[in-house]
Amino acid sequence: MELKAEKYRSDDGISFIEPYLNILMVEDNPGDVLIVKELIISSGTKFRLTHASNLKETFAYCGEKEFDVILLDLGLPESTSLETLKKIKVFRIDSPIVVMTGLDDEDTALAALREGAQDYLVKNRLTSDNILRSIKYSIERKKIQDFLKRHAHQFSVLSSATASLSICEDVQSILKITCESINLLLDYANVIGIEPENQISARVSYADWLIPWHEEIKRHTGFDIKNPVIQITRSWNELVDSFGDGKLHELEGGLYDIFEGVIDRNECTELEKTVGIYNIYAFGLIKAENIYGGGIIFSRELIPSDDLNIIETITTQATLCIHRRSIEKDLRLSEYLFKELNKELERKVIERTTDLETANKLLQLELMERIKAEEALKKSELQLIELNATKDKFFNIVAHDLKNPFTSLIGSSELLYDNIGQLDTNSIHKLALLLNDSAKSGYAILENLLDWSRSQTGLLKYNPEKLNLSKLIDENISNVQLFASNKDIALIHQKNDYIYLVSDKCMINTILRNLLSNAIKFTDRGGKVVISTENNKDEVIISVKDTGIGISRENIEKLFRLDSKYSLPGTENEQGTGLGLKLSKEFVEKEGGRIWVESIVNQGSVFNFSIPLQK
Repeated sequence: MELKAEKYRSDDGISFIEPYLNILMVEDNPGDVLIVKELIISSGTKFRLTHASNLKETFAYCGEKEFDVILLDLGLPESTSLETLKKIKVFRIDSPIVVMTGLDDEDTALAALREGAQDYLVKNRLTSDNILRSIKYSIERKKIQDFLKRHAHQFSVLSSATASLSICEDVQSILKITCESINLLLDYANVIGIEPENQISARVSYADWLIPWHEEIKRHTGFDIKNPVIQITRSWNELVDSFGDGKLHELEGGLYDIFEGVIDRNECTELEKTVGIYNIYAFGLIKAENIYGGGIIFSRELIPSDDLNIIETITTQATLCIHRRSIEKDLRLSEYLFKELNKELERKVIERTTDLETANKLLQLELMERIKAEEALKKSELQLIELNATKDKFFNIVAHDLKNPFTSLIGSSELLYDNIGQLDTNSIHKLALLLNDSAKSGYAILENLLDWSRSQTGLLKYNPEKLNLSKLIDENISNVQLFASNKDIALIHQKNDYIYLVSDKCMINTILRNLLSNAIKFTDRGGKVVISTENNKDEVIISVKDTGIGISRENIEKLFRLDSKYSLPGTENEQGTGLGLKLSKEFVEKEGGRIWVESIVNQGSVFNFSIPLQK
C-alpha cells in the first residue's frame, strides 16, 4: 500500500516528509466517526481523516482531491441501504470503498460487493486490526482491478486495430484507424491526423476537440481549425527526415517545434497552458522517400512506456499496410503494362507478315520471358500462401496460450474477491502469489511476443557492445532467483575465466532469460540448474543444464519451428507458448551463432548456444 506524504518541520527547524493515509469517512453519526478515528489511531497508522455527513459533502470533497479509501455508511439522511452506494458509483468516484454499517446481513454484504464495494464491515465488530486490514486490502484489490482493466483495454485496442488495418484499402482509412485507435487507447490525450494535400499544404482531421479554443488558436497562430486545409511551414522532405524511422517522437520543444517561424516561443507556451497540453508526440506513416500522412498526439501527461510500445506497434502496422497496398498497386500496374505489351506484339506480328521468320523469333523470346514471369509469380504466390498459413497458425498458438495466465488471473482474483472474508492470511498469501505468478507469466508471453514482432518488422536493431559474459549471466540468474527459490531449485553458475565478447546485450539477455526460465519450469522441486561457459578459439559456448523431465528425440525437432506447437505445462503446471525458444534461435542466428539441444527423457536437458568471438 502506497501512502501519501506530508511535509513537516520539527522543533529544531529541520524539514522532513512523513507518509500518511488519506481517508474520507461518510457518516452522519459523529460518535461512530470518533470511534473509527480512535481505532485507526490505536493501530499506529499515520492518517488524515476527512468527515462528510451526507452525499452532497461527499461529492464536494471528492471533486477537490483524491482519497486513498472511502469508509461509507449506507444509512444517510438523504439515502439508505444500497442506494447510497449506487449514487456514489454514478458520480464515477474512483477511490476504493469500504462499506461500514450497523446491519449484519450476509445478503446485503454480498450485494454491496457486487455493486463495487471492496469490503463490508459491521460497526459493532470493529477492531483496530480488522479496520486497518480491510483498508489495506481494499486499496490493493483496487490496484489489481485497475491493472487488469488497463491491460485488457490495451490488448483490446491493439487487437481491434490489427484486424481493421488488415482489411484497409486506402491510406486515408489507414490513418483514420490509426488515429481512432490511439484516441481509444489514451483517455488523457487527443490526436489530430495530417494528410498531405500538396508540397505546401496539408489536410487536418479529428480536430473537433480544439473548437472551444478556436478563437484563441486563431489569435496566436492565424490558423482556422474549422478549415481542414492548412499551410505547412516545413517541407515534406524535412518531415520525412524527422519522422521517417517509423517511431513515435516526443516534441521536446512543444508547440514551438510545430509553429517555429510562425509564432514565438512565449505565445506557444501561453497556448499550451490555455488548452491544457503538457506533452506532444508526432508520428508519420512513411514509405521510402514519401510521407503518406501522420498525426500529432496532445497529452495532458507523459505517456507510459507500455502505451508508447502499443502506439508504435499500431503505427508500424499502419506503415506496413501502406507498403503492402503500394506493392499491390505496382503489381496491378505491371499486369496492365504486360497486357498492353502483348497487344503491341500482336499488332506488330500482323504488320510484319513479310518478315515472318524474324517476327516468330521475337515472339518466341517474348513468350519465354512471359513463361518465366508467370512461373516466378506462381512461385511467389505459393511462398506467400505458405508464409500466411505459418503465420496464422503461429498466432493461433500464441492467442490460445495467452488465455491461460489471464484465465488464472481472473479465476484467482474472483476467488479472492468472493471469499476474502472467509480466507485466512495464509490462503490469501497463496492466492496473491498465484495472481503474481499469473501476471508474470502473461507479461513474459507479451514480452517475447513484442520482441518477436519488433524483430519481424525490422524495428529491433543490432547494437553490439563489449560485454562481461560472467557478469551478464549472474544478472540473469538474479532475475529468476525468486522463481527458482519457490521450487527449491539450486541455480549454479560454473564460472570460467572472465570472458568478454562483442554482442547485443538485449539479445543475449533475452536468450539467457528464456533458457533459464524454461530450465526452472521443467525441473522438479529440489532439482538444480547449472550454467557453464566454454571459450573455444573462435566462439564461446554457453550451456544451461537441468535435471528436469527431458525431451524425446521426435519432439526436439519441433522446439524451434514457428509452424508447430510444442509447449507443455511445467512440473508445477506453469504455462508458456514456446515462443521463447523460437525467439532465442532467431537472436542466436542474428548473432551469427547456433543453438542445439541434448536431452534424455526423465534425466534432464542441456540447451547450448554459441556466440562468435570478435577480435
